[in-house]
Amino acid sequence: MTTLLSNAAALWNLLLLLLAIAVLTWFFYWFGLRRLIRARRITGARDRRMLREAAEREVEGRIH
Repeated sequence: MTTLLSNAAALWNLLLLLLAIAVLTWFFYWFGLRRLIRARRITGARDRRMLREAAEREVEGRIH
């Protein structure tokens, strides 16, 4: 009976360890992915602004 309880406890500890690893992996993946998406969005906005400003300068150059 002691062996059965010991094995059950070891299995429970293994399951808890795997669950903790899975949760940490998911959190770091989600956190990293969110930062990557934000960085790409900021870069895209900066690129669009630079293109718009370049187009405005080109239009101003044609007017004057």
